[in-house]
Amino acid sequence: MITSYTIQMASKISGVGVHTIRAWEKRYKALEPLRDSSGHRTYTKTDVEKLMLLSELCLLGYTISKVAKYEIPELKLLLKDLGKDEVLSDSSEFNLIKEKPTADASGSTNILLFALKAYKLDVINQEIGKLKELVSGRDMVLDIINPLLKELNALKTRGEFSVIQEETVINLLRFHTGLGLYRHIEKRDRGTTNIVIANFLEGSNDLELIMAGLLCNHYGFNFTYLGPNISVEALSDSVKFLNTNLIILGTLSNTGTHSHGIGHIQSYIEKLMLKSAPDIEVLLSGNGELNLDKIPAKRFKCTKTILDLDQYLSKKLN
Repeated sequence: MITSYTIQMASKISGVGVHTIRAWEKRYKALEPLRDSSGHRTYTKTDVEKLMLLSELCLLGYTISKVAKYEIPELKLLLKDLGKDEVLSDSSEFNLIKEKPTADASGSTNILLFALKAYKLDVINQEIGKLKELVSGRDMVLDIINPLLKELNALKTRGEFSVIQEETVINLLRFHTGLGLYRHIEKRDRGTTNIVIANFLEGSNDLELIMAGLLCNHYGFNFTYLGPNISVEALSDSVKFLNTNLIILGTLSNTGTHSHGIGHIQSYIEKLMLKSAPDIEVLLSGNGELNLDKIPAKRFKCTKTILDLDQYLSKKLN
């Protein structure tokens, strides 16, 4: 009989993401896991049972801040009041916790890549429609959408896809990721970091921005999605009223390129830095070849890929 579980095992059984477990521990003291000889967290069966109960209550409308410190009997009573007393069985081992449905992201990605090459939009639509209910926003961005965009760009570069085909696929991906952008956002307790997401170029790629929003949502940050083609004046005004700590700027056009060149980007960022408060960070997603002599280095960061952005947000949480 297993007596302790790694954070990965606890996540798989409870259905709560690894980063969410860490956030619940750090911010709300929901759990106090022990550490093994290597310093890694270990969880008891009781810990994982509590994670499962907390997850169910959050899905039903409670905020984690209200229920994090409740003991298991109290959590069960809350669920019973909501008509969910069937959640746990009387089994003595860990099959007492019903695993939430999961999806094989790698297998699904292979299906989607095959469908993309064959331009089977119906298959792409059906598969992503299923996946977005089963995987986290982060997994959707990194394991599903990002590989599809890379392959889409390769197909376009090789001349195997027309501009119309590329646009059609991007619109389909935009539809599904857009639906997931604010999923459960009102039911999650947020920290004190406020992020504004925007793109300032004509014909800019709002799918890139939506992916950034999904990552912010995954890590539990407050964020406001302002969309593409925003002037520096409008952005700086918005930042003031939204009590912003961080601005994430996308720079790519729908074709995956910089439509106005480095000089335009440099000028925009310099003006934004002058107009924004000195404690606001600016993160540029997509290019780092700028003249940093005219940009306050302590306030400015660059992430060239969506993976870099994910790592940055993860570290900001910790």
